[in-house]
Amino acid sequence: MNHPWEIRSKLWLEYDGKPVMGEGRKNMLRSIHRNGSMKLAASETGISYRRLRGAIHEMEGILGYPLVMIQRGGGGGGGSARLTQRAHNLLKTYDKIAFGFHRKADVRFEKMKDFFSTSNGNFYHSDRTGENNNEDV
Repeated sequence: MNHPWEIRSKLWLEYDGKPVMGEGRKNMLRSIHRNGSMKLAASETGISYRRLRGAIHEMEGILGYPLVMIQRGGGGGGGSARLTQRAHNLLKTYDKIAFGFHRKADVRFEKMKDFFSTSNGNFYHSDRTGENNNEDV
């Protein structure tokens, strides 16, 4: 049976209650790496340069080490940006955690999906006897 409901999950890493890495910040770092520029990364990700710079600064403050190295530009202004090795390591670690988390969540949610029905928009479990049992899953 095909259900209109989907189960979604989000993952992010925090340190002492402060967000360090999630999908948005991962995308910012990857865009900086691809473009070699924080300004171009801001444009590509659709966020302001100020917000991108602030997020990077916040992450670096929490972690205690630089993630992005900036080289000021020459005669034309601007500059270049590159990720540090620690930034690359952080991205690899996040990807490993996220892959395992999402893979396990997808398997579990897919198994649970058959137990849900959406009569009147509410989730309920229909057991083999046909009785409806409202349960927290």
